[in-house]
Amino acid sequence: MIATFRFWIYLLALKMAALAGALVRRPRRHYRLAILKLDRLGDAVLSLGAVKHLAAGLPAEEVLLVVSPIAEPLFREEFPNTPLLVLPAFCGHFCPDFLRFLWLHSAQLCALDVDSLVCLRHQPSDYLHAIACLIQPKCSHASTWEKPRSSLCLAFPAATQTPYPKIREEVCLELEAHRRVLGNALGKEVMMKEIMPSISCVTPRMGETLVVCPQAGSDIREYPPALLAEALRLFLKTNSMPVHFCVPPGAHAGIWQRAMDASGVAVAAWLTPATFKELLILLAGARLVMAPESGPAHLATAMNKPGVFILGGGHYGMFAPWQKSRLQIWLNHAMRCDQCNWECIQAAPYCITRIAPADIAAALVEVYTASAI
Repeated sequence: MIATFRFWIYLLALKMAALAGALVRRPRRHYRLAILKLDRLGDAVLSLGAVKHLAAGLPAEEVLLVVSPIAEPLFREEFPNTPLLVLPAFCGHFCPDFLRFLWLHSAQLCALDVDSLVCLRHQPSDYLHAIACLIQPKCSHASTWEKPRSSLCLAFPAATQTPYPKIREEVCLELEAHRRVLGNALGKEVMMKEIMPSISCVTPRMGETLVVCPQAGSDIREYPPALLAEALRLFLKTNSMPVHFCVPPGAHAGIWQRAMDASGVAVAAWLTPATFKELLILLAGARLVMAPESGPAHLATAMNKPGVFILGGGHYGMFAPWQKSRLQIWLNHAMRCDQCNWECIQAAPYCITRIAPADIAAALVEVYTASAI
């Protein structure tokens, strides 16, 4: 009964938004391809190869990228001539979030004339479905999500779908899902090497610093400061180089500074890049990069920088590990409770905290040595 009521509420809201949007007179804009990728920065990096492959051969003005504010700078740098439609990455509650979104954006979406829409965010939601329904593409391509999910009221219009991949050790599930959806959309087999993420707007160089980006957006996904300090201390004993800590604007580095001071790790600089381009240039010029699974980790990997990255078990295998070469190492402590969706049942996230500092130091030595060959 509740599910039926929810369905009719969502459907009514969407129908009213479509009607209101159609009544607002806006010039129609035609695109041969629209790519729907409303997501975080790291997930956006994973889609770069797929987006480039999809858009290859099409005039830039005939492709529309639907992206989130946090990923907008990345797509503007990589696709400077391609139109962007910037929308919220996610939508929370039906009221007021979903209704407010429909009020603000329905006219803009209804004015789009799209031949083919490809969704590269594979976790379905009524929010994504509503965007596609308002656009009303002639055809759409997406993944069929078979994992646990909340109930859905809406669906992609005129959709052909491919199953989201199951856990496999040798592949990053998001990249494999991109490959499958592209094969569906293009009508031909797509090889993984054709959609591997890459950064073209900067040229990586061999720098002299170890850049540490310790934050991951949530505390549960970060390596504890005291253990991180010990890992750096062990590495720097035999491999001397300047250490630069990089934290996002507005973040406080105090807990990391205290941990480094207590372990005697000398930090050459505490950096807060003011723009995405500054972060990209910082990573591109690093000798080594260390980070948890986060935007910087994916950017560094896409640039094939030597790096060591801490990977928790909450979504293990979905967004990482992946590599451009042997210069990237992802460290994880396997647990029976992996795939918990970050609803940790342990006293601490042991999938992260039980990674030994000595193992991190050894991995840093390994990629440092490999990059010098």
